Amino acid sequence: STTDLADQELLSSVAGLGAAVAVESGTELGELETVEARGYWEQVWRRLRKDKAAIISGCFIVFLLLAAYPGATIASALLGHGPGEIYGTNGLDPNTLLPVGPFSHVQKLDGSGTSLFILGSDSQLGRDEFLRLLYGARVSLEVAIGATILGMVVGVIMGAIAGYFGGAIDTVVSRITEIVMAFPVLLFIIALASTVGDRLNNVTFGFLQPGVFTLTVVIGVFGWYYPARIIRAVVLSLREKEFVEAARMLGASDARIIRSHLLPHLVAPIIVYSTLIVAQNVLLEAGLSFLGIGIPLDVPSWGNLLSTAPDYYLSQPWLMIWPGLAVLVTTLAFNLLGDGLRDSFDPRSKH
Repeated sequence: STTDLADQELLSSVAGLGAAVAVESGTELGELETVEARGYWEQVWRRLRKDKAAIISGCFIVFLLLAAYPGATIASALLGHGPGEIYGTNGLDPNTLLPVGPFSHVQKLDGSGTSLFILGSDSQLGRDEFLRLLYGARVSLEVAIGATILGMVVGVIMGAIAGYFGGAIDTVVSRITEIVMAFPVLLFIIALASTVGDRLNNVTFGFLQPGVFTLTVVIGVFGWYYPARIIRAVVLSLREKEFVEAARMLGASDARIIRSHLLPHLVAPIIVYSTLIVAQNVLLEAGLSFLGIGIPLDVPSWGNLLSTAPDYYLSQPWLMIWPGLAVLVTTLAFNLLGDGLRDSFDPRSKH
């Protein structure tokens, strides 16, 4: 009958569909594998790994940390001298009295042997440029990361309080933020360095280089306004959400709402802006040390290496190139990583 023919055609079409699905997926119809839902952090990672520049930048930052900490110690042990060891005139070219060039063998002052200077000597003091570059990475990263952590902690607290409570509290915090923004930080650092700077530089806690703690505190204390304004804007939009209202109705305290319900939503902007601020602080430390008001001159840092390099910019230009490249590539890596993280945390962004 006509009905039987229609049923047979329907069954044959379903069978054809099942065969097509089996060919494409390798499974029979009805036996398709379930697709697991991806979590938030998995989606962030999937978007981030598509950004080759951010991945390369992250790998370089990891390499820099390894080179600065275990790498610097290993290099010093293999070369047989430290970054602060002075070779004097032995580290100078006897014909020109200029620092020796790369891959030079320099006689020690006590005559106990020679040392290999991979990148030559740094100045008239005849110190190893290569080791001072590695140990300088420690100082620059400690100042940049330490100041970023301090500034982000203060900024997140101030911004969260201002954005959540609003009203008079928001007004007071906003005025304090504007005062900090207008404060002449450079003049303050100059005054600090010329008065109590030497005593503060001796605060090392047994593991920091002289001057690191002072510069970290100063940069961190006067650098919290930027993250505070960002966090305040985010919290202002979050405090009206349904989950915050539900927490209030259940009797949660303001401190608990901020800690348990708002802070988890602030992880993404905190991570993104931290990477960008680290790059800014690397430049700031190098600039202050270059001007002679940052890290003491006898302590290896990228800024100190740059401060003595202009004396030889015509005869030994590599003395400017190496620390300059270190600052440039490091800040570029943190900026590219920050841009990649910002795009990865925002699913609406276009790569």
